[in-house]
Amino acid sequence: MAEAGLGWQQILASLTTRPAEHFGEGASRGRLAPGMQADIVAFSGDPSADVTAFADVAFVIRQGRMVYQALD
Repeated sequence: MAEAGLGWQQILASLTTRPAEHFGEGASRGRLAPGMQADIVAFSGDPSADVTAFADVAFVIRQGRMVYQALD
């Protein structure tokens, strides 16, 4: 996506708010805010400094449960 000219903010939106809105769940998913469902993906690096960090997932929390944690 970065090679196509998208910035990190656009890539992040394509992974979060855009799908939530597309599937009619923008009111409850796609961002971290009070009252929203807390599905979280954390990266090991900083995607704003290096977009390849989007591929380096540290952990995933879905519906309040850890569903993935990278091995150290």
